[in-house]
Amino acid sequence: MRRRKLVATAGALSVTAFATTLAIGANFGLVGQAEPTSPMGRFDDQRRVVATATDPAVSVAVTAPGFGPDADD
Repeated sequence: MRRRKLVATAGALSVTAFATTLAIGANFGLVGQAEPTSPMGRFDDQRRVVATATDPAVSVAVTAPGFGPDADD
């Protein structure tokens, strides 16, 4: 009885290890298919947006009167 339990446990561990090996291999295969020149996740230095104020002396107060005096706590 104990031998059957050990064989079943060893079989389950073997199947799990094999499935893990296949999953890791598939992931490396997908990484190899990725396009290295893809623009995703890269910053484009050609188009820069510069925000300038027309009149730096003008400021806008942003308040939330509905929250009361303890709104920032």
